[in-house]
Amino acid sequence: MSLSETITLPDGTKYEQPLGLFINNEFVQGTGGLIESYSPHSTKLITSVHAASAEDVDKAVQVAREAYNKTWKHIEPSDKGKLMWKLADLLEKNGEILGKIDAIDAGKPFENNALNDIAQSASLCRYYAGYTDKVPGKYTQINADKFVYEVQEPYGVVGQIVPWNYPLAMAQWKILGAIAAGNTVVIKSAENTPLSLLYFGNLIIEAGFPPGVVNIISGWGKEAGSAIASHMDIDKVAFTGSTAVGKLIQQMASASNLKAVTLECGGKSPCVVFEDADLESAVRHASLGIFYNSGQNCTANSRIILHESVHDKFLQLFKDYVDSNWIVGDPFDPKVTVGPLVSKVQRDRVQSYIDHGLNVEKLERFMGNEPVKAEGYYIPPTVFINVPTTSKLWKEEIFGPVAVVCKFSTYDEALQLANDTTYGLGSAVFSTNIKRAHRFAAGLQAGTVWINSSNDEDVRASFGGYKQSGEGSGRELGEKGLLIYTQTKAVHVNLDLEGSKL
Repeated sequence: MSLSETITLPDGTKYEQPLGLFINNEFVQGTGGLIESYSPHSTKLITSVHAASAEDVDKAVQVAREAYNKTWKHIEPSDKGKLMWKLADLLEKNGEILGKIDAIDAGKPFENNALNDIAQSASLCRYYAGYTDKVPGKYTQINADKFVYEVQEPYGVVGQIVPWNYPLAMAQWKILGAIAAGNTVVIKSAENTPLSLLYFGNLIIEAGFPPGVVNIISGWGKEAGSAIASHMDIDKVAFTGSTAVGKLIQQMASASNLKAVTLECGGKSPCVVFEDADLESAVRHASLGIFYNSGQNCTANSRIILHESVHDKFLQLFKDYVDSNWIVGDPFDPKVTVGPLVSKVQRDRVQSYIDHGLNVEKLERFMGNEPVKAEGYYIPPTVFINVPTTSKLWKEEIFGPVAVVCKFSTYDEALQLANDTTYGLGSAVFSTNIKRAHRFAAGLQAGTVWINSSNDEDVRASFGGYKQSGEGSGRELGEKGLLIYTQTKAVHVNLDLEGSKL
């Protein structure tokens, strides 16, 4: 099979799509068969890419280890930063084609979603480019004759596994922090969305990175993903995806060489609206928090918790706003803000929750009654109201444009409802009483809290989860997103040479 193919996109754009595994700055044949990639809008085959076997993963790890030992660890930190700055320029230069690839492969609305992902990736690349020669350390004076300094050193070879909801952006969260810290990388894309990350391999070459620093593979989770998690020569693994798979990754990492693990897993984020909230602002942000990226967000505020005095007014404003601003349809239509779900499997999974709510639990559907008149794997923005906390839809991550709503009357009740989940990734609270908002934020069991906004993360602020949303110390973005790819070495320096004689 060829290592590339000319693809014609729905808007007529033609580009050359790499299909092979990106190892040692070359696209090479895989030995794990082929992975077919379909458009979730047209449901038609886009192309097929090479899949990595465990043997291919091993080759990529060997290459990454050699690159780490022979080249990357010897390059000055400031020179690493210059390479990353070039990469950021290339992300911007190629932003349109990368966005269009994610639009066709993942169903992301091009104008209102995919381009945002690429812009954030370029911004993050520049942020970490400036960090390469500023990795912090620590100095401690023990006494007049002794001091200790602590340095943060790279692990070496890092294995990374990324999800399909942000095919390129989530990969950048992982790759950029790891290489800025001085590691080399073997990263596996999601089976559903391999195309943009493979195209990114071209930018690694063009930016001038030494061969083997970044290696990109497509592959099945059971083979290639497992090979990464259990590989004896990978020093750390980072994973974003479901909590169930995250637990398996952690088990395999522990059973192999006890490699370090960073996990970012599922979520069931609350959005709490107090009676004094600016309702129009709360409606805008709450709708963004659940319907952006078709609800396929780990931090989607899928549990909307409303004070009883504003419940009815909020819902009417919410419906009016969603009807006018969250437009379902073709990802290449500039008016569209809600694209299809990534696959038939995902669409059917989300639909099964809706059907369960309607037919088993007899929940009241407030929005989403009209089916989408478009081919592809679509679910309309859907809201259930008066949902009890015992509901399956309240407890489980749906990962689609589906929200549940309940009422509260007191502050304590609102906090209890917000924390009534096994997850703890994101959360939002709306109130013009800033003292109450900060107090409420302190009580929320979540790694990220938005006050009077939702799902507007920033590359300079850390991101990660509490409880079953992730491994406790694991954070991405910000300084911590670099430091998770380092380990601490304490160096003890004794100046009293005479006193140390036996």
